[in-house]
Amino acid sequence: MGLKDLVKLEGPLLILLLGVLLSHLGTLMVMPMLPIMLKMNAGLTLGQIGIIFAAIAIAFQLGSIIGGILADRIGRRFIIGLGAFITGVGLIGFAVFSGFFLFLVAAVTMGLGTGLNAPSTKAAIAAIASNENRTTAFSMRGIAANIGTATAGLVVYFLITGSAKSPFWIAAVIYFVLATKSWLLLPKNCGDSPCPEIPKGAYREPLKNKPFLVFSSVTVLIWALYAQLSLALPIVATVILPDPKNVALIWTINSVIVISTQGMVTKKVIDRLHPLSALSIGVIFITIGISSLYFSSSFFHLAISGAIFVIGEMIILPTVDSTISQLSTTELIGLFFALANVVFGLGEATGKSLGGSLLGIGEKITAPDTPYTIHGTGLFSPIPSR
Repeated sequence: MGLKDLVKLEGPLLILLLGVLLSHLGTLMVMPMLPIMLKMNAGLTLGQIGIIFAAIAIAFQLGSIIGGILADRIGRRFIIGLGAFITGVGLIGFAVFSGFFLFLVAAVTMGLGTGLNAPSTKAAIAAIASNENRTTAFSMRGIAANIGTATAGLVVYFLITGSAKSPFWIAAVIYFVLATKSWLLLPKNCGDSPCPEIPKGAYREPLKNKPFLVFSSVTVLIWALYAQLSLALPIVATVILPDPKNVALIWTINSVIVISTQGMVTKKVIDRLHPLSALSIGVIFITIGISSLYFSSSFFHLAISGAIFVIGEMIILPTVDSTISQLSTTELIGLFFALANVVFGLGEATGKSLGGSLLGIGEKITAPDTPYTIHGTGLFSPIPSR
């Protein structure tokens, strides 16, 4: 994937890819810092922090459902911009509010905004890209996302000093720019054509697809485990790092790993294995990555844990997307992905809500990695290799 592939894409696609980069830049500037700010500056308990992260995930799920329905009815441009604007408002809430319940309001606002924005962006990419460029477009989307993530870590490390809340102000501005850009530059309606009517009863079709339902029940547990890194890593960093904000560099390192090795992992691992075998291997890596956090005593150890985790991530994410596309029907593929997004939100909300409690327990016992090891082993054991 290089410049030649980029210039083949349609103009609106380039605008969407820029939006993907900006959204990941804005989000990843604050998410690694959020647990640190809530614990050290706001004085919240680990259980309360877990609830706030769960609120973001639940609101994201709700926003995904609302955004998916509205985008198909009134157009994706408006929903993408509206989601970015609401996210910016939520980020400002984290910067100005104090107290658990007000932070909860900010969390719901931010989650709702990102829920409106992200799935509608994916749908717009799928709708605008030509058949021959669709694979390239989604590959470029992943690269744009990781460029934004890597840049976010560098910005936090090198440029942001002083108040712990300054990243939230900067991220809010980024999202307001994203909203303005989307409203001004993206095609109106559903790709400059009227949005088609959704057939009655279409939303019930995925619920009749038993393989999709079984696969979703497995992935919701995987997402619950997957969600632990974004909560556990910053909390552990507050204990062992002189300056906890340096944890943002872990996401930069992970993004560089993804950008440079995802193609190799896809060819050498994912393409050669049955999807369930690939998921099993991915679960092993993310379990080891999360569990090893509790044996870390330096930035180097945290980076190693993050790298192990991201290997599993590179196996799991493409496998899940590919499997969903195979289980779905062509005419309802967007709906299947929307429901898969809801499954992700359910798993993330459950994982982060329980994760805060597990971290609290981990402070009192000598083997805090045990709950994650049991969870990962429990997931791996029943997944067949074929």
